[in-house]
Amino acid sequence: MTQRNNEQLTLAQIAEQQEQTADTMKKISELVLSRAKTAGADDAEVWSYNTIGNSVEVRNNDLETLEFNQDSHLGINVYFEQRKGTVSINDLTETAALQGLEAACNIAKFTEPDPYAGLVEAARMASEFRDLSLDHPSSLTIDEMVESAKVAESVALKSQHIKQSEGANCYSHRSVSCYANSHDFCGFNKTTRYSLSNILIGETDKGMLRDGYYTLGREFRDLLSPEAVGKEASQRIQRKLKQGSCSSGKYPVVFSPEVARGLWSHLFGALKGGALYQRSSFMLDKLGESVLPKDISIIEDPFILKGLGSSNYDSDGVATAKRTIVDQGKLDGYFLSGYSARRLGMEATGNAGGIHNILVESSKQSLDSILKQLGTGLLVTEVMGQGVNIVTGNYSRGASGFWFENGEIQHYVQEITIAGNLEQMFQSIVAVGDDLDMRSSILTGSVAIDSMTIAV
Repeated sequence: MTQRNNEQLTLAQIAEQQEQTADTMKKISELVLSRAKTAGADDAEVWSYNTIGNSVEVRNNDLETLEFNQDSHLGINVYFEQRKGTVSINDLTETAALQGLEAACNIAKFTEPDPYAGLVEAARMASEFRDLSLDHPSSLTIDEMVESAKVAESVALKSQHIKQSEGANCYSHRSVSCYANSHDFCGFNKTTRYSLSNILIGETDKGMLRDGYYTLGREFRDLLSPEAVGKEASQRIQRKLKQGSCSSGKYPVVFSPEVARGLWSHLFGALKGGALYQRSSFMLDKLGESVLPKDISIIEDPFILKGLGSSNYDSDGVATAKRTIVDQGKLDGYFLSGYSARRLGMEATGNAGGIHNILVESSKQSLDSILKQLGTGLLVTEVMGQGVNIVTGNYSRGASGFWFENGEIQHYVQEITIAGNLEQMFQSIVAVGDDLDMRSSILTGSVAIDSMTIAV
């Protein structure tokens, strides 16, 4: 959606408008659930969301892009004797909702009964709604967003090795979502998200280098300063200027926090109910077994204030809870929706729609001490390609990063491949860094693995 009449709404103004949208969502949910019952449905559920915000891009000190975005969605599920009908539309009006309900009821007539379909029992619905400090609509103006992007870019461009900017971006968005079902459950989430980023191109004798940095948060004042973002983006390019090679063979590999959270996501993907009941996970039948070293525990905490994965309930309306996923190396829990839990003969864990905030707990070390402990190996700062098999655990990806010897970083290397098996890799973790990256729902520092195959 483009802006009209040069309208430039702040998130504080958008929040005022969305109050009416929230009322509309509630009325639509009540109407659909009532009509679904009249139509003979055993159960029904309705979810909707509305996201509005601004995004600017600056390049070479000029405003290149200014966008006003608005996205709305409505979904309906109805159940007739475990025959499910589903409809998804992009129109938050009562007329469209009733048409969608009619279509969902008709679809259900032609679907086969699924013994695992249906709502989670009413007793599991969330009844306590904590203030998780997720909603911080500010009076940040477009001009202020543009200025923040310009400052970040200008600071970065001061370095002599920076060839050009690929753009500095600033965005601010607010979302309102509603989930309701025929258990008389109705929950609202109101969240804001802000970001400032800068991507740069550096020039060396061996060609061009690309890198950047971003800051992300629920509240604008929690972001790093534009100067800090520009400086870090520039330094990341400069760290790569000294380039070299490395040797093929088996060496220790350290995943930087940004890459490490992707590594952990492979483990969590293998622990999700869909992968488990489909028997397509390298973590099958591992509950109660050691999957990590004894000094590592993993906690899921959906109640972290301002957390990017915080929520009082999941997409089934099930109450979330702080719980242990891995307890001193032993697997203690899965990530299950109501459907996948029934397929596995287990209880829902409050993870319909995905995982919540993950805390990787261990006796953390500084990155410098980790490198000194390992001696010679590779610090991975970027991976590429799709060479991860969640069924077998086989892992093979293109990578770039920094070669270190005698515990000291020597030079930047790229166009290499790292390979291993995820099950063995997780068992072979020798350290977790204290360089925690907060820009994700997976909160982890660097992760060091004692041996992987490196190919050049």
